[in-house]
Amino acid sequence: MKRAAATLVLALATLLLAGHYEACDNVPTMYMDDMCHKACPHLYELCRTTLEHGAAEAEVTVYAIVTAKYAKLSYQSAIAAADQLLQNSLLAGDERTALSRCKESYYEAVSSMAYIVNDLFNCSFSSTKQRYINATAAVAACQDDLRAFQSSPLYAVNAADQDKTMLAFNLGGLIVGK
Repeated sequence: MKRAAATLVLALATLLLAGHYEACDNVPTMYMDDMCHKACPHLYELCRTTLEHGAAEAEVTVYAIVTAKYAKLSYQSAIAAADQLLQNSLLAGDERTALSRCKESYYEAVSSMAYIVNDLFNCSFSSTKQRYINATAAVAACQDDLRAFQSSPLYAVNAADQDKTMLAFNLGGLIVGK
């Protein structure tokens, strides 16, 4: 399911960018392997699997858009998972509160990533770094909320989303700085 979602995001991004994307000034073109090694060597495998169906060489902005869209899609899935968990009438009050707060944090992360995609697509980077920081903080806030509920399925989802967020942030960092 996750691989299908990644493939879908990559296919959509490729179609979107193929006919409508103008290269950004002062943004390098790189080979995917080189970029993954440079931007996030500790997340190299995640980088490769996220981008494996894309071009071997592209402007870094293209890769950054794809990873931001992938992170956003994952956040939306986490919101759906939280909604499903919140439907359980047997859920304890503290855990219900933590899940609700986590869900709100994810809404913030979705919003930040949506703005990031727009910034990258339009080569308008003045607020992009702060938006990456905001998305990272929102996903981390969810982990803090769920710390007492590590057996919750959303805790594991959030851990994976933190990696996706860092991947997007590190690739974007090649454009806007870290």
